[in-house]
Amino acid sequence: MQEEEVDSPTVVSNPPRLKANAQGVHELLIAYKRQALYDPETGENDLLQVRGYLTKPELWNSKNSDGSVSDVLVGPQIRAKQGDNLKIHLVNHLPVESTETCPSPVTNINQGNCFNTTNLHTHGLWVSPQGNSDNVFLSLKPQQDFHYEFKIEPNHPAGTFWYHSHVHGSTAIQVSSGMAGPLIIEGERKPVIRQGQIQQTGDLDILWKNQKTQQYDHEKIMLFQQIQYNEDCDSKLSQVNGTPCIYSLEDYSKLDIPTSWADENRFTSINGKMFGEIKVDQNQYHRWRMIHGGIRDTIGLTIKELPDSALFTAEQTLSECQKYQSKSMSSQFKTLKTLPLYTLAQDGLTMGKIQKQGIEIFQPGYRFDAMLSFPTTNKYCVYDAKLNLEDEINAPESSPLLRRAPEEKLNTQLLGWVNVKATQLPQQTPFNFLKSQATQLKLAPEVIAQLEQGDLSAFISHASLMTAEVDEMLKTMAKQITNFDILFNADGSFKFGIRHAEEGTLISFGDAYHDEDHTHHSYVRKLPIGQTQEWELSSNVASHPFHIHVNPFQVVKILNENGVDVSAIGSSDKDGAGNIDSQYHGMKGVWKDTLFVKQGYKIFVRSKYEKFEGDFVLHCHILDHEDQGMMETVRICGDQYDCNSEPPSHHSTMDMTASDMPTHSH
Repeated sequence: MQEEEVDSPTVVSNPPRLKANAQGVHELLIAYKRQALYDPETGENDLLQVRGYLTKPELWNSKNSDGSVSDVLVGPQIRAKQGDNLKIHLVNHLPVESTETCPSPVTNINQGNCFNTTNLHTHGLWVSPQGNSDNVFLSLKPQQDFHYEFKIEPNHPAGTFWYHSHVHGSTAIQVSSGMAGPLIIEGERKPVIRQGQIQQTGDLDILWKNQKTQQYDHEKIMLFQQIQYNEDCDSKLSQVNGTPCIYSLEDYSKLDIPTSWADENRFTSINGKMFGEIKVDQNQYHRWRMIHGGIRDTIGLTIKELPDSALFTAEQTLSECQKYQSKSMSSQFKTLKTLPLYTLAQDGLTMGKIQKQGIEIFQPGYRFDAMLSFPTTNKYCVYDAKLNLEDEINAPESSPLLRRAPEEKLNTQLLGWVNVKATQLPQQTPFNFLKSQATQLKLAPEVIAQLEQGDLSAFISHASLMTAEVDEMLKTMAKQITNFDILFNADGSFKFGIRHAEEGTLISFGDAYHDEDHTHHSYVRKLPIGQTQEWELSSNVASHPFHIHVNPFQVVKILNENGVDVSAIGSSDKDGAGNIDSQYHGMKGVWKDTLFVKQGYKIFVRSKYEKFEGDFVLHCHILDHEDQGMMETVRICGDQYDCNSEPPSHHSTMDMTASDMPTHSH
């Protein structure tokens, strides 16, 4: 059967699954959650009260006197299949706000505001942005509810996605509180081969499902969270509840300081657990679905084997794993054996070829699907390794915005540890494992032969845009330009925004815009339905994760500061010493929806606007940057959708049921 979804204070289990009710609706409730989280800095458990999605709707019936609910600090997993109509009833039980934190109207939309107003974004889903689908221009006030319906196309990629809140002004504070959860789209398609050629691609899921039980026996779902809260406990909460100290996050003071996470020496948690135990079987290949659900800190995930540790207790393992965190142990850390991760997919989209990695570099919004097998019964430590400074979001720069954090106490940070149960399974390569699975399914010999070489071509959802035909077509078409930038004002404030031309004006979200291409005196990036375009992404100040809703993109090339393409396997980085640019190595040809844009680099991607007209957004996925204006409205139009219609406002609060909403555009 699928991994048991039970809560334990120390074991990292898959997030509890939110199942649909008798009417086929997933009841997703939002409330204050109360739960303890271990603080490695003090060695104590901090009692938190933060906004979150309840893992079970019935938990609301046993809420505390102040309306908070005791629940794990992770949202429930939601699963759907290709062709499903995913229905989610979102209920906002957060308290009504004062006009101090949520004025009406909001005077400056690019400052944190209305922290209890919310909505729902299905990050990475290839669905309509209109009506009651993935429409981030809707907002749901406290004590309101809303019915969402997401039509999952029959050919939607099967993969690892996630959901989180996305109201401009409250996104960062809600996601950093833990308002996020996994969203898994399951697929059952087998590749179709005719005359030795792939006629229709299939889904990797079929290689991982137990055909007898129809369960994914060896699937781990991990949401990496960077839950931030104030250093001082909330005295009001503590007095009301009669508890010693309750920590909360009720303002933006910790979110708009770039180094706040590092300053406080916070650690990343997995599924709401700090330093949790991950249980696996020896020599069994597991599929790890990993999601970066934090808002600003880079994760360099690496797994190290502790020598001679098979008989270690949990306490011994944690003690030993923590020893290797310190800078003084950095040389010994490098001698530990690294467990390879075999990457299958990025951002929920299957890659063309399996890539062996010693470290997976996650930026906010990233997802990786990897297969891995533990060959010994030793204990393993899962670390967030510090990278080259230019690969970290919180890299020191000359810019006053990114002032240097205090001297780091750690060389790396522990995320969790792996407890391996002994089995009699023989050790095998990942390619032989996949070959065996495909053989049992009686897949075509051509597919089996490809898998034996680590070739996943038979399981890619989107046709490549890197062809001679597309190259020729794009010669006469202008590129889409996205340039992230930050202006420093004389009063010490910042202007976060995006330029859409080489020498264009820096535009913050919601700015008045009066150039010839304005749309009702606003800037709307218009993309022609059915067309393919190339984009050029860059950043003038600092580095930013680029994320666009609805349609994914394919990475064409990534040029470093010297104009060298560092995205191909075997490419070297700018230092001329043959070193690999670990951030981008192997990304050429990969499909993604979120991509880190290093300062000084130029990144070229292609996207096809095959369907789903309507308005949505692109933005920096450092979510406090998004809240402060590093976002713009994007519109796919030209068929059923009027390219010159008035753009939506940033807070289109609607008191509607699903039946009141406009229909989706396909």
